[in-house]
Order: sequence, then C-alpha cells, then structure tokens
Amino acid sequence: MNLDQAFINKISSHLLHYRFKGGETHQLCCPYCQSGGINSKGKKISESKAKGYFYKKESCINFKCHKCGTGKQFHNFLKDHFPTEFIAYVREREHMGTTGKGHNCPTLANALESIGGLKFEKPIFDKNKINDSTSTTARESPDASKEDKIEGCGNPPKVQKLPPMRSPQQQSGCQAHINHLIKQKHERARKRRGDLW
Repeated sequence: MNLDQAFINKISSHLLHYRFKGGETHQLCCPYCQSGGINSKGKKISESKAKGYFYKKESCINFKCHKCGTGKQFHNFLKDHFPTEFIAYVREREHMGTTGKGHNCPTLANALESIGGLKFEKPIFDKNKINDSTSTTARESPDASKEDKIEGCGNPPKVQKLPPMRSPQQQSGCQAHINHLIKQKHERARKRRGDLW
C-alpha cells in the first residue's frame, strides 16, 4: 500500500458516502458542493449520487467532482479539509524525498506557512553578513560616561505605553445616571417605610 492510499484509508471514515470502487478509484460525496449530504431539493444524497472521486493519474492521486467541477491534487484536498493530516502527509513525503520543486507536493516549511503555522527563516552562518543591530553588546555613545555603559545586555526593550485605564462608570457609559436613579428610588422607599439611617 502506498502513502496516498494509507492517507485515504485514514480519512475515509470522515468522508460522506465513501466507497472503494476498485482499482485506484474511490467515490465519495464532494465536500465542496455536497458537504451537507442534502441536495438542492432538501433530500438526502444517496451513495450512487455522490459525485466526488479520488483517482490515480500517472503516479499521483487527484480529486475530481463531476458536479461542481472542482479538481485538486491530493495534498491540496487534505490541506482544505484535514490540515493535521496534511502536515503528516507532507512530513512523510519529505522523509521519502518527494517534496519541493519537481514533485507535486510542497516542502514541510512551505506547508506549515500555507496553513498559517510557523514561518522559517534561513539561518545566517557567515559572520560577515550578520547585521550590526543583532549585536549582543550595548553600543557606546560618544558622550556616555564609563558608569553609564552596560556591558552584555543588548538593546533595551521598547516600552509600549498602554491607554489609561477607565473607571467602571466610564466603561459602562450612562450606567452612572441609572445608578443614581435607582439610589433615589431606594431612598424614597426607605422614607415611606420610616427607616432612618
């Protein structure tokens, strides 16, 4: 069993009306246009009316819907509907060396970036190309005295000023006026009862 088939088996329980048609073809309800399992007339879609297919073309698995016309490569189908399985799939393909340029699958770094995951930056190994702003020692200003020099602490952090805190009355808007009216109402009720405070 190849990798694509293994991942189809993993996700098959989550696909509506999935069935294996023999050979390299799998039928299912299209998650793009038949995701609810109900047609435009409000009736349930039967297995025979499922219009989505996984099929093998050359050496890769593709998805095609014969109703809405959506066609995707298998990794893009996983990315749209099963992001965690997509990352696992790309990781497996990268271990096999079948990702990147010349293959029908992105690299792991590109896959993580495409789903909003981690962004990778290439490390700089040449000391001549290191930016001066990344220096770990404090810069000396010409008018700084020896007592003011701080060694090895780097640049001071930027201070972000927060807006001033608002009181509960300011946050509630006109709540103060309502509170005042309620207080007057309670005072009148106490006077009627004869309670003295």
